[in-house]
Amino acid sequence: MNENRQYKRYAAGDCASLGLDGSWHPCSVQNLSSNGLFLETFCRPPIGTVVELNLSSLGRYCGTVVRHAWDGVGVQFRDGNPHAIPLHDHRQGALFKDN
Repeated sequence: MNENRQYKRYAAGDCASLGLDGSWHPCSVQNLSSNGLFLETFCRPPIGTVVELNLSSLGRYCGTVVRHAWDGVGVQFRDGNPHAIPLHDHRQGALFKDN
């Protein structure tokens, strides 16, 4: 199968958690790119839902569910790049604004 993807995907396997409505759901990262990731999980938030991601090796981020598959969900990082602005930085910025 010839895939025409904009971002290179990397195999993963890290443990992770998917945060939705104050609950955390266990999952594992199947693959990762600079734009998003695919999570193996039984949790299926509707497409377009904003979720929190707690990635064991990368930290916490915010993303949007963009696709469903039989074994999980595709999530696009809200800030485009997982190393750009982690979720915990957003929260600190909201709590500690410079005047």
